[in-house]
Amino acid sequence: MASRPAPPPASFVNVLHTECGLNWGGQEYRTLIEAGWLNANGHRAWIACDPRSELFRRGREQFAPVTAVSMRHNADIPGLQMIWKLCRRQRVDVIHTHGPKDSWMCLPLHLAGYPVVRSRHITIPIKPGIAHSFIYRHGCRRVVATAQVIRDTLVNVNKLNSARVDVVGEGVNLDEYHPGVDGLPFRNEFGIAPDALLVGIVAMMRGDKGHHFFLDAALETLKTHPHARFVLVGEGIGGRRVERECRDRIETAGEQKRIIMTGYRWDIPRVMAALDMVVIASIAVEAQSRIVPQAFASRRAVIATRVGGIPELVRDGDNGLLVPPGDGGAIADATRRLMDDPNLRRRLAEGGYETACARLSLTRMMEETLAVYRKAIASG
Repeated sequence: MASRPAPPPASFVNVLHTECGLNWGGQEYRTLIEAGWLNANGHRAWIACDPRSELFRRGREQFAPVTAVSMRHNADIPGLQMIWKLCRRQRVDVIHTHGPKDSWMCLPLHLAGYPVVRSRHITIPIKPGIAHSFIYRHGCRRVVATAQVIRDTLVNVNKLNSARVDVVGEGVNLDEYHPGVDGLPFRNEFGIAPDALLVGIVAMMRGDKGHHFFLDAALETLKTHPHARFVLVGEGIGGRRVERECRDRIETAGEQKRIIMTGYRWDIPRVMAALDMVVIASIAVEAQSRIVPQAFASRRAVIATRVGGIPELVRDGDNGLLVPPGDGGAIADATRRLMDDPNLRRRLAEGGYETACARLSLTRMMEETLAVYRKAIASG
């Protein structure tokens, strides 16, 4: 395998993102957003992903630069050959891997001299043993942790060299998410009055996102605040078990008019604009959550569970409320508190907006990412 071309000028980089995941979630969304920003700001970026994946399907629908690459296992030789050809043809300067299979597939490219950056998006610790941490230690030049809590685990538990691990948290496009977006069309679509207090959870419908606890809170809150409305925005994955369970529970309670399931929405800025409160009910440890910056930038009050990297963004009583995970009663208490205290609701929303403007822009996130790329290039 031939070695990579000479390093690029400092002004721009050609980046190949690789992602082996088949489902759709925050990791895939972030990869698509990063590639789009690079292409819109003087750089060039492509995404190599499995043709069976949701990233490939949605990327094509959005006319994103996605390329179908076989990623059936760690040593997918046809897939590796396609990645190598793409790197040579497009004169790729940095390979940014996001999943386990594609990271192993890019190991030969790393050994051939290509700067490889490996992202870690999830907070689940890497299993003990060199086999599980090998790629992070020996298969890339730098590691990007998407939250400080992830970096702490990589350094303190998995014993990675701290000098090789950078934190690049979540960011939000402030031109797309802002207080001026009109949320009335979303409310009109579902028959929600303009003056009704509307609380929403925006997340893929799977067990770790805490939808059942959100429903606990909704049903409890409606006992004392019958004019409130609740929405579950998102779709299920796989067999859609969580989605079916939530729908059945709402129907059994006879609350289809006050608790609404919208399914997948492409217009999340308008959804955020329509909400008065945004709930992140995750029960499993996760990274910072892209929903928090989106809600902040939309100047919406946030109620979030104290898990993973979420407290890195949400400061309790300052720009949001933090509650224990897996506790629908605590979510209900926080919801009623904000419903009954509009001044507090406005103050928290304003605090979140200031946080988004000061340190959570997509441009800031991508400038930090570009700095990682350049460090990887320079370390060759």
